[in-house]
Amino acid sequence: MADLFKEKWDAFCENLKEVGSIIEAESSLSETDQAEGYRYLLRLMRLSLEMNLEHSNPSTPSFYNLSHETAKIGADNPDNIYLNANIDGNQTYEVYGNIGESDYLSFGLKENRYSKDGTMVSLGEIDMRDMTVDSSGDFILYLGGETNSKNFLSLPENANMLIVRQTYKNRISQTHAKINIKTTNSIASPELLTPIKLESQLNQSLAFVSGTASTFLKWVHVFKDNHRNQLPLGDQAFFQAAGGDPKICYLHGYYDFDENEFMQITSDIPDCEYWNFQLENYWMESLDYRHYPIHINESSASLNSDKTITINVSHLPINLKNNLITEGRNNGAMLLRWIGATTHPIPNIEIKKLTSLENG
Repeated sequence: MADLFKEKWDAFCENLKEVGSIIEAESSLSETDQAEGYRYLLRLMRLSLEMNLEHSNPSTPSFYNLSHETAKIGADNPDNIYLNANIDGNQTYEVYGNIGESDYLSFGLKENRYSKDGTMVSLGEIDMRDMTVDSSGDFILYLGGETNSKNFLSLPENANMLIVRQTYKNRISQTHAKINIKTTNSIASPELLTPIKLESQLNQSLAFVSGTASTFLKWVHVFKDNHRNQLPLGDQAFFQAAGGDPKICYLHGYYDFDENEFMQITSDIPDCEYWNFQLENYWMESLDYRHYPIHINESSASLNSDKTITINVSHLPINLKNNLITEGRNNGAMLLRWIGATTHPIPNIEIKKLTSLENG
């Protein structure tokens, strides 16, 4: 038996080593991009093990964070608290709690196929503006089954994940939502971990890391080739198919400018529930929003007199309003979001010399 376990462990370690080929296959990476690439794989593995080992049983569902401050996936929003739960489309659930001071709170049913084909298609969405919430902020949302409640999502058989997006204009100071989930049609019995189940969970974790990294790397190649120093509208259906919220319009781009330059983004602001702009690294991880100004929203931005927004992006801090920094990177991904927008303005982007500030 010991030899069997060793064989499975050795196979996992060898397969994990092979995942590194995703980084090795990228040509012309800077040392920073390479180092962050390997860190990215380790971060994905942390997230994947949480998902596939610690929160894997849909009969005893529990929330985990598939993106957070130190482990990130696919242009994660610094203004968000993400919650994920593994579910079974053949069961029924109640999601309950209190909305706190959320500016936007949505619940999305998904079929998570990142480990297979890089998709996470929406199977049903609802947000707090479409729900009944009592005066104290308490709510119950029903997943599957039969109910007359407005707070309901039908549960298709292929649904295997619930994603909760909590969005805050000031995530640090606002009271966060408190959200729980439970099954309503099954009683879970304790199950001891078996060698076969452990092997399956480890393999699923590796497949998720490989699938996720490969998916968003393809996105970066597209942005690098076609969205360089631009924020075009892009194919929203394509972004939604990877787990995006259908109510959000995503304008993805790729910044690339020298140390003696800065990027100036000017845009109209549409009528919308919320907007923000963020900077990411080559792997589409949001930069370190814990310590540096790498994103901006309507609460932190200073608008122009005509109600437009001008964002000044530099490698290190400069004396301009709405200044975000790349933390010293020359290149990476970037994203502008509009939630519930009635129009989708395309920003104007200019690359300027830092010397122009001295001469100005």
